[in-house]
Amino acid sequence: MQSKSAASLVLLVLSVMLSTLLVACGDGQPAFCSQLSKSADLSGIASALRSSDLSKANDEAAALSELAGEAPPEIRADFVAVADSMVEIINLISTERDEGQSDPGQFERRREELNARLGQIENRSRRIRVWASEQCGIDLE
Repeated sequence: MQSKSAASLVLLVLSVMLSTLLVACGDGQPAFCSQLSKSADLSGIASALRSSDLSKANDEAAALSELAGEAPPEIRADFVAVADSMVEIINLISTERDEGQSDPGQFERRREELNARLGQIENRSRRIRVWASEQCGIDLE
């Protein structure tokens, strides 16, 4: 049951992030815009989670983290926080699957902490979206 809650949390975060990160850049824009449009497609993470391929989800999250580290200074902290949250969620699901809930209280606390950060993730995603629009002229879906 807890695994379904964690998976639901991931899908909620993905929906928030997808609206921010699935973009198309125009010509003549800053280099990061091109990187963002090519690398920030979260469908790979979503697909991996739906098929319970946590190894692939980890790989996709690592690529997102790498992209976040290359973000311009104006949005780097926001982008890193969003990517780190995705990594944490996938790690939470992996731990539950691999080790079970030897300490259900600890698992629940971690899940609650991530749930509490959803509002922050949404705000950070919004700042990324605004930056992308203003600096790159990116149309967000």
